[in-house]
Amino acid sequence: MKLVVFAVLVAIGCNSKSEPSAGGAPPAARPTVTDPLGFCERARMVLMGRRKCFPEDTSINMAFESIIDLVKAPPAEPEARRRVGVTCAVMLQGMMRAEAPKNCPLDVSEEERGELTAFLTAWYGERTAPPKTGNADLDAMLVKLAGQRDAACACKDLTCARAAGAAVDATLPSDVPPSARDAAAKMVDEVARCKQQLVNAPPR
Repeated sequence: MKLVVFAVLVAIGCNSKSEPSAGGAPPAARPTVTDPLGFCERARMVLMGRRKCFPEDTSINMAFESIIDLVKAPPAEPEARRRVGVTCAVMLQGMMRAEAPKNCPLDVSEEERGELTAFLTAWYGERTAPPKTGNADLDAMLVKLAGQRDAACACKDLTCARAAGAAVDATLPSDVPPSARDAAAKMVDEVARCKQQLVNAPPR
């Protein structure tokens, strides 16, 4: 839900058609994305530019403060850092899709757009394979779960994705090995990602 809220806030602010109130400023150093949190720095930089143009736009200020909150105590664990990076990347994607005033263009290069697209495509496209546990019944349950995940992720609209997601059954026996439980949790998370991708997709 946070991803949706951030994207909406940013889109509202960046769709402003009013004239910017501030003049140009020297270009800042381009943030890199060797770490997923680099997308947070890129989003922050872009929001700074929008805030200079529209200092009274509360949606831009709220989005800016949200990024500060995300990175003030960043997690050390790689997957957790990646999730924070995804939140910022979705926000940045929303800014890219919104129509910007001609005299206050979005400060994003084509290379940066490509990096963002590749990062989010990889995130949304992850598919965990059902592990082989040696227990035929458990293996069958994991294969079934993977099939349900794939069906949900094949949906092209939210109605389909929600219905397919509701059919996902990740219930496992209490004594399953950790690898099987972790794989099941990842598959359920991937269903949520696929639905989120549809929520954040541009209108057709």
